[in-house]
Parts: sequence; C-alpha cells; structure tokens
Amino acid sequence: MGKGQATKEHIIRQSAELFNTKGYAGTSLSEIIERANVRKGGIYNHFESKDEIALSAFDYMFARLKGLLTEAISERSEPAEKILAICDVYIKVVEQNIWEGGCPIMNTAVENDDGHPMLKQRAQHAMNELMTSLGEIIKEGIRRKQFRSEIEVEAASSVIIALIEGGVMLSKLYNDNKYIRHCTNQVKTYIHGGMAV
Repeated sequence: MGKGQATKEHIIRQSAELFNTKGYAGTSLSEIIERANVRKGGIYNHFESKDEIALSAFDYMFARLKGLLTEAISERSEPAEKILAICDVYIKVVEQNIWEGGCPIMNTAVENDDGHPMLKQRAQHAMNELMTSLGEIIKEGIRRKQFRSEIEVEAASSVIIALIEGGVMLSKLYNDNKYIRHCTNQVKTYIHGGMAV
C-alpha cells in the first residue's frame, strides 16, 4: 500500500468513530483534521468534501460490523444458534465498546432520516443487507424443519432486528448494558417460542 492510500485509510479510520458518535452535522472538518493529525491540504488531497469522508467512514464502520457478524455466524451450524450469534455480536459492541458510538447503521439512520439523503441511502442499503442475511438464516431453519413453515420471513427478520437495535439504542441512551441483554433475551424467547417447530 502506497503512502497516499495509507493516509487516506488513516483519515477514514480516525473520522469513522467521530461520525459514529457525533453524527454528520455534529462533526466538523477541523475535528477530523485534529483527530487524524493531518493538514487541511492533506484532507483535500484524498477527499473532495466532508460528504465523501462521511460516506467512506460509514462504509468502513459497516464493513467492520459485517466482519464481526460473518465471523460469529460462521462458527455456528444451526440456524437458531446463528441468530443468537448475531445477538452476541451486538452485546459485544455495547458491553465491550468495540468502537465509539454503538451501531453505525442505527446511528446513521436516526440522524439522517430527514437529513443527508446519501447517508440515509447507505444506511438503508446496509440494513437491507443485514435483513437479507438474517432472512436467509430463517429460510434455512424452515428448510431444515427447525422453524415453522408459515413464518413470514421478512416480518420475523424485522422483529429480530428491531429488538436488537432497540436494545443497543436503550443501552446507549441510559448508559446501561442491561437493555441489550433484555432485548436479546426477547429474541431468544421469540426464536424458541414463536419460530421453533
């Protein structure tokens, strides 16, 4: 990797957690410059605007989240266990404070629901990817006759995601990890009570 690419990636990494905690509107270019320890000209050598940095930062954070989820799911063989592995990743994100700010999809979606259209679109794409992956796990459970055949896959996926993301939001809001535990326990109850054969 060349020096220029290394600098660009450094700026993305350093700005990612700023955007994830303070949001697009709350993060200034001067804060990015200070945190990345680069000159203003150094920023503009690699990015045309704050928008471009924010989009790259979101992509970086989502790639990190996807990596954690993929690794956790790959270690489980049963569909129910794979869904619980997703819960475990989000528990880890909250309790171990893997990165500042919590879930990048939720943070970006909440801040940009009526704000930055390109960031909203990125958050939608990321959530679609997450919901599709979860849907595939549920379909696998139906094929294996572990989940009920009449389950509406999209509805089940949205309930599970809403519980998990709601737990993250409440834990961040109240600075109390019990909420992610409450909500992921409800996912477990839903799987074994509402989905399992």
